[in-house]
Amino acid sequence: MFSAPLSRGSTEMTADELASRQRKAMSLSVMVVDDGYSVPSSDGGEYLVSYSDDGRLVCKCVDFVIHKADSEWKCKHVLAVKLFLQRSNISSPSPTRPIKRTRYDVIDLG
Repeated sequence: MFSAPLSRGSTEMTADELASRQRKAMSLSVMVVDDGYSVPSSDGGEYLVSYSDDGRLVCKCVDFVIHKADSEWKCKHVLAVKLFLQRSNISSPSPTRPIKRTRYDVIDLG
């Protein structure tokens, strides 16, 4: 079975890869922190998802760093934050105003 690529380049995220990451993202918790969002890693740690200067959500995980030049590539941590923002109706934090550290769970889309 072939999947249509979502971007052009040497490594392309297919629709199947995106769907797999979205399923994983739905089970992740998101915590709002002063400089972005904290999302758990698979090894028990956490990754900071924040906004780049151009307003794009970025992550420090290996998957995102390897593919950071591809603006269409999304790691499960970035997808978890996107789902969190969509379902919770929380606007992006102002860079000049700290926000309270609060834990929110990503809402199940199923």
